[in-house]
Amino acid sequence: MMKWLSTLCLLVQKEWRLEWRSKELFTLLVCNSILFAVLVGAGVSSAVLDATTTQKLFAMLLWIVFMLSSTTAVTRFNEQELEGRGFEGLLLSGVTGAQMYLAKVVIMTLFFALSFLLLVTLLSLSLDRNISGIIGNLFLVGFGASSALAALLVLLAAVASTSKLKGILLPIIALPVLFPVFLCGMEMTTDLVLDGALREGSPWPLVLVCAETMYLVAGINLFELAVRE
Repeated sequence: MMKWLSTLCLLVQKEWRLEWRSKELFTLLVCNSILFAVLVGAGVSSAVLDATTTQKLFAMLLWIVFMLSSTTAVTRFNEQELEGRGFEGLLLSGVTGAQMYLAKVVIMTLFFALSFLLLVTLLSLSLDRNISGIIGNLFLVGFGASSALAALLVLLAAVASTSKLKGILLPIIALPVLFPVFLCGMEMTTDLVLDGALREGSPWPLVLVCAETMYLVAGINLFELAVRE
C-alpha cells in the first residue's frame, strides 16, 4: 500500500511539473475566466438589470461560466503524453491506470479550484456584488465541484484524446453528464448569496458527493482502458 501511495505521489509531482512547464491548462483557465467575466458583466450592464435581479442571477451566471470555462480548457490536457507516448511508458513500467488517473484528478482539481476563486472574484466585481462575507463558503463549494469536474473530465479527455474534433467533442459529451454538479453548485451558491449560509437539511452537498463518487469509480475502472485504446 505504501509503495502504491509513493508511486501516486511521484505521479502527482510529474503532472505538476508537466503543467508548470507548458502552463496550457492554467493559461486557458485564466483567459477563459477573464473573458467570460467581462462578457457577462458587459451583458448585464447593457440589460440595465436592478440589484435584486442581478443578485438572483449571480449563482446561475457563475456556474454556467465555470462549466464552460473548465470543459473548454481541458481539451489539450493530455497532449504532451500523447505526443511523447508517455502513457505507454508508464504502463510498461508497472504504473496502474488508477494511479495515473488519480494523479491527474489531483492536479486538475487544484487548477479548477483556483480558477473558480478567480472567476468568483472577477464576476462579483463585474456585477458589483459584495461577497466578502461568504467567500470562504463559496470556495468550499467550488472546491467540491472542482473535484467532481476533474474526476469526470480526466476520463472524458482520455476518451476523446484521439479524436480530431476533441475540442468540440469534449464539451458536448461532458456538459450533459455534469448537470448534477451544475445543479448542486448553483443551488448551494444561491443559498449562500441570498441567505449567507446553506439551508438546514439541504440535500445538495450529499448529491454532489454521490455524483463525484460515481465519476471517480468510473474513472478508476475505465481510465486505463481509455489510454490503451
